[in-house]
Amino acid sequence: MSKRWCRMITICFLITILLAGCSSISRSETIIIPDEEETSQVKEEQGAYDVKTIYRILSKSSELGTPIGWIHSTSLLSLFDENEKTVSMERVDAPYEEHLKLLGLGAKLFFMTFSPANQSIAYVKQENDSYGLNVITLGEQKETVIAPIAMEQFRSLRFGWSNNGRYLVYLTNKSENKEALISVYDWKEHSLKSYSFGGWDEADIIGSIQLADDAQSVAIVRSRGKQSYVEIGTWSGSEMVRQYEHLAANDSQVEWIHNDQIAFIGQEGTLYAYDRRNAAFSVLVEGVNAFRLSPDRKSIAYAQDKDTVYAASLYGNNVLNKTQLFKGVIPSLMAWSQDNRRLLLSGWKPYEWDKPRAAPAPAQAPEPASHSSAAQVVEGASRLNQNLVIEFK
Repeated sequence: MSKRWCRMITICFLITILLAGCSSISRSETIIIPDEEETSQVKEEQGAYDVKTIYRILSKSSELGTPIGWIHSTSLLSLFDENEKTVSMERVDAPYEEHLKLLGLGAKLFFMTFSPANQSIAYVKQENDSYGLNVITLGEQKETVIAPIAMEQFRSLRFGWSNNGRYLVYLTNKSENKEALISVYDWKEHSLKSYSFGGWDEADIIGSIQLADDAQSVAIVRSRGKQSYVEIGTWSGSEMVRQYEHLAANDSQVEWIHNDQIAFIGQEGTLYAYDRRNAAFSVLVEGVNAFRLSPDRKSIAYAQDKDTVYAASLYGNNVLNKTQLFKGVIPSLMAWSQDNRRLLLSGWKPYEWDKPRAAPAPAQAPEPASHSSAAQVVEGASRLNQNLVIEFK
């Protein structure tokens, strides 16, 4: 009996060892699988901005258009001179060699800004000897008059859309006392509110004005003499109250990353982010002369060394997965498609940069009887040397 019990104990012991060994092998396999999946995800993210194709817009056509943004993930909205009386808004579809007329607008238009989010265009329109700020939607082609604009207000006029396309913001000086006024038009409610902008000087030049998506805060780039500043303000009654100010590049853009944080280019060419919730000031990229955030605020395109354009991912205050897209164009316009798969790039070749160019439209008031060409209609635009679409893999 003792020998039989010894054999049984020995067999049970061996079985326990084998089971333990099998269990150990099973655990090691389950640990390896997540590691392989994680590696695959990282590789995919690192290639997010690899270039698949670069298209030259209307390269085989003798006609010249001015692209101003995206109306579809693969279609551009472009501006053409139709004749001496009409400016045409046209659709340019991939592969960007042909264009289709969407609507015609009167030639006596000045300044223009396009909102891809709600497919609307804001512009100043001349009728007889009067001017008005109007908005038209591409779908309904219905024109809405927002407010009259006096001739003497043209020098100070700047406007732009909130990123979500709901609000149009514009700044003018008051014609009666030369003070500045910021107005916000709510496209959903069809209402207009105005706020005084204190500290305005006639010598001040406003480079840009951008509104947060909640319409509660505004960011302005203002130049006085040789100094430029970016300012953040919010509303208090009928006034704008400044909350933050920082030296900025003379031609700096400013974009809202979210309702409490902006991105802008500093005086020394550094791209900064400022979060007013905790007064956090972060360096994103150094040596930047232009940038543009994607509609979802997760990607960024920017130019370094004037003519080298990169794309990257924006994670919090970090710029990751930097990828060079193109070299040889100094950007005047960069615009992401709504699906983040394409980037519109317009600008000048480096050797054209120092040649004389048409002055930006806001620099002077229009002549009442003058014809405004497609290049003059778009705010700050002149005839561009390069219009490209960069498509990612």
